Amino acid sequence: MSFTYSDDLLLERDRIRFAVGDTTEEAGPKPEDANYTDEELAGLLAIEGTWQRTAAAVFENLAGLWSRHVTFSAAGMSANQSDIAAQYRLSATEWRQQWGGSSTFGSVAPIRADGYSDDIDSTTTDSDLLAEYQ
Repeated sequence: MSFTYSDDLLLERDRIRFAVGDTTEEAGPKPEDANYTDEELAGLLAIEGTWQRTAAAVFENLAGLWSRHVTFSAAGMSANQSDIAAQYRLSATEWRQQWGGSSTFGSVAPIRADGYSDDIDSTTTDSDLLAEYQ
C-alpha cells in the first residue's frame, strides 16, 4: 500500500488528500494518525466518480472511524473524540449537499411505517415500501 501526495494538486488523488487533510505521511486524519492509501482513494474515486464526491465519502468514512472512539480523561484534562466524528459528519453533509452523490458508508434514511405515519395506509407492507427505493 502506498502514500503519495503532491502539493501542486494536479492529480485528483492530491485534491482529495488536500480537502480532507491527509497530506502528511504518518500524520493522517484516521485514528492513530493513519493515512488513506493511494489504492483506497483510487477505489473510492472509481465508485464516486469525482474527486469532490470522493472527498465527501472520505469524510463519511472518517466520521464512522472516529465514532468508535469514546471520551477519555487523563491528568485533569478530558477529550471527547466523538466530537471529531461529528465534525467529519458535518463536513460530509456539506460536501454531499454541494457536490451530490449518496453516502457510500452511511445508512439509508429510515422509512417510517408506524401508527404515526400519515402517508402510508394500513395495507402497505415493508416489501412495498422498499421496492420504491430499489
